Amino acid sequence: MKKSTTLLFISLIVSNIFAQKEFADRYWFGILEEVQLPLNLHFETRNDSVFPVLYSPMQSSEKIEPTSYRVTSDSLFINVKKLNFQGKWVYNHNDSTFRGEIKQYGNKLNINLKPSNGVFEINRPQTPVRPLPYTEEEVMIENTIDNNTLSGTLTYPTQGKDFAAAILITGSGAQNRDEEIFKHKPFMVIADYLTRHGIAVLRCDDRGYGKSTGNINSTTLDFANDIEAMVKFLQSHPKIDKKKIGLIGHSEGGLIAPIVASRNSSVAFIVLLAGPGIDGKETLLLQNKKICEINGMADSLINKRLTILEKLLDMSTSTANNEMLSKIDSIVKQHTLSREERKVIGYSPKEVMATSTQLQHKWMQSFITLDPCPYLSKVKCPILALNGDKDCQVLAIENTEAITRCTNGKAEIIILPNLNHLFQTCETGNANEYMTIEETISEEVLETMTGWIKKKL
Repeated sequence: MKKSTTLLFISLIVSNIFAQKEFADRYWFGILEEVQLPLNLHFETRNDSVFPVLYSPMQSSEKIEPTSYRVTSDSLFINVKKLNFQGKWVYNHNDSTFRGEIKQYGNKLNINLKPSNGVFEINRPQTPVRPLPYTEEEVMIENTIDNNTLSGTLTYPTQGKDFAAAILITGSGAQNRDEEIFKHKPFMVIADYLTRHGIAVLRCDDRGYGKSTGNINSTTLDFANDIEAMVKFLQSHPKIDKKKIGLIGHSEGGLIAPIVASRNSSVAFIVLLAGPGIDGKETLLLQNKKICEINGMADSLINKRLTILEKLLDMSTSTANNEMLSKIDSIVKQHTLSREERKVIGYSPKEVMATSTQLQHKWMQSFITLDPCPYLSKVKCPILALNGDKDCQVLAIENTEAITRCTNGKAEIIILPNLNHLFQTCETGNANEYMTIEETISEEVLETMTGWIKKKL
């Protein structure tokens, strides 16, 4: 072994020994200021060495384990392949702080991690606390169409049988069975409320997430196959009345529910919680306009952003992925924008890269052209559409008017005041409030939904 190689080898050993002594079993904490998300770092001791894991405590309680990592006495690198995440930090011995940045889907965010006593905690008073006064059954459900397995929880009253049942359907993005976001667990809260009122509830981790298997890079129509597998599972369950199985879908789940019900006459009811009535392209345009308005963007800049966005959405469904970035860049450059204007409306060079990644996603390309109306028009069972009037993601008026039109007025529509997309009581409806609001879901929504289901059955 050459002398230089020997010295490097010895240096790495010394560095790793120091890292083991300095970092073992300790926690660090920081906030991604641009998106107001907390991040925890914990060094676990495994096989006499330190192993870094991350927590995004406002999004999920599950630990994030690296695909690969490198730890030395003065640096840390973490790569999480399935999340397209890379973190790189330099360690300062004087104040025990990791200073650095993360990269994810083309975005670069600065974050410094300071010593902490554990994983960041926040109060969520509606989250049910065990032991619970009903049965929780862990289930595994096979989707024979796509050959994946769904892991979930079925809750039902401890006494009795032939229960009516509801299947909960999550919104867009990979989510666990509780539809957990910012430590809120809305699906656990809904399941608890319904089950206490005699209605069984099935909720599952999304395919490829949590304990479920399958390709996470799937479309809305693929997810509909998962829900059909859940319907078949409940139809054969000894505790469930197979004639009283319905669907409750939130956001994109409110699109999946009518897709399933339109081709499955056994579905007894559907509840759309902020479900769309218009196609994906129009949903995204309205969503962007509303959020820009709430954030105080000038009308002239909003118009420029929407003009560009509409061109990008139209272009994306007919453009090869390897040409996407150049096409986006070309469309943005067609407009006379200063460097500052590009940054304000969200099309800086860095954001163009991120947009390219998003538009290449199979789910996005499918969602843009997906229209709920043909499915809603074929649904025969009762429909309840609940919306919050301050929802910035699925706008209440535009979408409920479309749902009414598509169902020939058969859907029951209720728009509730001062509720956001998660059905929290809010000030503005902006997504940056989701984390700070302690309420997980309005009691009025729980009462209204439960009363309506019991009345229809």
